[in-house]
Amino acid sequence: MIDRRNPDIVIAGAGAVGALLAHALAMRGFEIAIIDAGGLDQQASVRTSALSRASLRRLSDLGLWPLEGVEAAPLRALRIVDHSGNGRLSFDSADIGEADLGVIVNHGRLESALRAKAQVRGVSWHRDRAEGVDLGDARIEVVLKDGGRLRAPLLIAADGAQSVIRERLGVAVLQYRYGQTAVCADIRLGHAHEDVAWQRFLRHGPCALLPLPDANRASLIWSTADYEARRLRDLSDAEFSAALNEAFGDHLGRLEVDGERAYFPLVASHAQHYVGSRFALVGDAAHRVHPLAGQGVNLGFADACALIAALEAARAQSADLGRRRTLRPYERERKVDNLAMLAATDLLNRAFRDDRALVRAVLRTGLNVTDTLPLCKTFFMHAAGAGTRRIAYDGRHGP
Repeated sequence: MIDRRNPDIVIAGAGAVGALLAHALAMRGFEIAIIDAGGLDQQASVRTSALSRASLRRLSDLGLWPLEGVEAAPLRALRIVDHSGNGRLSFDSADIGEADLGVIVNHGRLESALRAKAQVRGVSWHRDRAEGVDLGDARIEVVLKDGGRLRAPLLIAADGAQSVIRERLGVAVLQYRYGQTAVCADIRLGHAHEDVAWQRFLRHGPCALLPLPDANRASLIWSTADYEARRLRDLSDAEFSAALNEAFGDHLGRLEVDGERAYFPLVASHAQHYVGSRFALVGDAAHRVHPLAGQGVNLGFADACALIAALEAARAQSADLGRRRTLRPYERERKVDNLAMLAATDLLNRAFRDDRALVRAVLRTGLNVTDTLPLCKTFFMHAAGAGTRRIAYDGRHGP
């Protein structure tokens, strides 16, 4: 059965990026069909997202911040420590004249709130899975698991790192498995975090504690070797807490795991093309980076805003939304930033895992020297929240 409502755009996936796109495009008068089987990742409640100031500006411009039900912890400073404890680097929001560097939010609640915002006029929801695509000259057709079909001039793949749409379209992906697993959990702290995040680079990867709204709780993201993660998985909560205290040190007092632990394999990937005739890839469907810089969702939101701008420009010229020429400005803008972040996070992860004494000495010196250079630190802080495209909120097409 073919949907007769003739949407302008079909979006596959209603995670944070897909839901943001559905809401923002519908508010701008585009007819949207969104495909999503429903339900959130069971482990999403354990994960946190660090939203940069640039992402908060984007969300605010779209009328999506603050979000009901999303409690945010301000991130006022970041403390970085190397394995030895002798190399240190600090970033403080006051150094750039801001109240904070961004906020920390629960990823599951962020997704739920954005999905709720996408329940607006102009968005038709299809609780199903995409099984295939048929590419035509003027339309692309998405085949659903239940046998239904959706046709539109443009299909946006926001269906995550294991994107079915990307695979069916035959878009090549460069992928690298780090041999690392991210261990995520909520942690009770012995000392109040004071809105400060800590990251310690250990032998097998970085261990970060991000502040939560409760001053005595933090979110753990511990990237470690796969075999070490398997060992940690088998530990009791008390044993895990002891291992964490030994690895992290006493920067925040005694640490105790509080609740479920989640484990995620770490993979970097990058699609050869973000766009083609009748399709565009966004977010994790286009790229994945190591979580050590906390930039995953920020890159996805930047993708979404760049694509919105390209589509609005095309509509202003009465251009075909699905033409490659229409979509190329989005790809050109985002590929450079995404590849730069992928390369930077990959380099940092590899460098701090290097066991050679000379490399460790150079890195330790680099941290300490950078910590004495205010202009250098200011540059890095602006780079972490770079890309401040403003998109005016237009409520004329709202419900």
